[in-house]
Amino acid sequence: MEKKNLPTYDRATFPKSEHLKSRSQIEQMFKDGQSVFCFPFKIYYSLSSDVENTSIPPQVLFSVSKRGFKHAVDRNRIKRQLREVYRLNKGILNIDMPLDKVENLAFVYVSRKKEPHAFLERKMKASLYKVNEVRQQHSTSEDNK
Repeated sequence: MEKKNLPTYDRATFPKSEHLKSRSQIEQMFKDGQSVFCFPFKIYYSLSSDVENTSIPPQVLFSVSKRGFKHAVDRNRIKRQLREVYRLNKGILNIDMPLDKVENLAFVYVSRKKEPHAFLERKMKASLYKVNEVRQQHSTSEDNK
């Protein structure tokens, strides 16, 4: 079996194509998107019906406040840990969303202290389950319209 042909959500990878880098998409998400809180994350997300830019799994952004962590080395370490726990657990996200739903996610780290890896992994799983719930509610509310 050749691994190159497997979709990225079948393997524990986090390629550049899943990184949210577009300034306009980021601004749009923070401006018009919704948010969910699951300590130590505030999760911003946006759903639209732009069929041209379908991205499954979703594009993701990780942010750590400069106010909470003055040193870049601390912020970068936390972001690296967040990327790793997301990479290992992104399979939790339901990939069977309709293809006309483009999704962007932003995980904003709101804790004021560095947390251990096991804690971050447990909370990332809880956050991804919460995102799934929100996605299900959104899709069922649109089906009822």
